[in-house]
Amino acid sequence: MSNRTKQRRSGGLTLLLYQRTLHPEFFKILASEPVTRRAYDAEIWLIEGGHVIAFTAGKNTLTEVIMTKNEPLTDRGLLQSIPCRGEKYHEETYGGTIRYMISTQEEQLTQTLYDATKQEIASYATKRELMTADTPATAESAGMLSVLDIERRSHELLVQSFHLFDETQMVIKTQSIIEVIKG
Repeated sequence: MSNRTKQRRSGGLTLLLYQRTLHPEFFKILASEPVTRRAYDAEIWLIEGGHVIAFTAGKNTLTEVIMTKNEPLTDRGLLQSIPCRGEKYHEETYGGTIRYMISTQEEQLTQTLYDATKQEIASYATKRELMTADTPATAESAGMLSVLDIERRSHELLVQSFHLFDETQMVIKTQSIIEVIKG
């Protein structure tokens, strides 16, 4: 088995969908931002190794967790667990009031292309003042960069994420649209 295959298997993210909010103590939160609109409330966290979006419309809550752990944090309220390998698309309606759509794309790059991509995304994030967590490498862990581009609309939330992992030269991009179904 090649070294690249071993690295690829260890570097992926998992999408977990919950029908409830999750306690902040489950995560190491690096940045957070609340969003309040007439139709919904959301809490967005950049966490070590991913992100969390808790979206509440009326009495219904949907929480998207993208993280490096392959096991769910808890089974209580877990709706889906989907590995973010290759390209994926998922769409579903929850509680009759929340429509959720996500596309994920995973790319493993050469070191040169990875370095250029990381620099380009970091520069873009700085120019647009996006939510960013740049974790430098330590003796215990490799470095990573996470960026969230959040668009807040009256009845929907759009979140584009970039998660870059130095150790595996892995780039994982997600685009989520969470909307309140009118009527």
